[in-house]
Amino acid sequence: MSERRQLTLGVDRSLPISIAGLIDMLRYARKTTVDAVLGLTPRQLSHRHDAASNSIGALLWHIAAVEWWYQINTFDRRDWSEDEQAKWEAGLDLIPDTQEHPLEHYLDALATVRTRTERELALRDEGWLLAVEPFDDVDSNNYWKWFHVCEDEINHRGQIRWLRKRLPAE
Repeated sequence: MSERRQLTLGVDRSLPISIAGLIDMLRYARKTTVDAVLGLTPRQLSHRHDAASNSIGALLWHIAAVEWWYQINTFDRRDWSEDEQAKWEAGLDLIPDTQEHPLEHYLDALATVRTRTERELALRDEGWLLAVEPFDDVDSNNYWKWFHVCEDEINHRGQIRWLRKRLPAE
């Protein structure tokens, strides 16, 4: 008999429940994103359904770039450097890449960014998570910012699944 899978949030009692729950949500979103792209070739990752569509690779790079941007905004409390901007801006703005990259290129970026996110979140408390401060032209807290990282990934995962179903035969 197989062991039942558990779908739970916030059960790591070594962390504040809201931090543990947020990490669990981010992990589940990432697992399902990775599951949605397993087995894709560089050609499939760079394919654009039409001129108005993003490629799956561009969406994966965007997911990593958004998470990275919120790291520097919430953990480092700074703007990006010129080098960081050169690396990530195209992903953040969903500018199509002209090169084909293997799936590992995207998965490595996603894993590297996520490792820091989880490490940093585990160091935070609810005061940090709930503190409200100016954010562009609104007031926001870090909880909302990290919720946005999660919901942005889930939104783009839906696009990835849609695009994958429409990939031309290899």
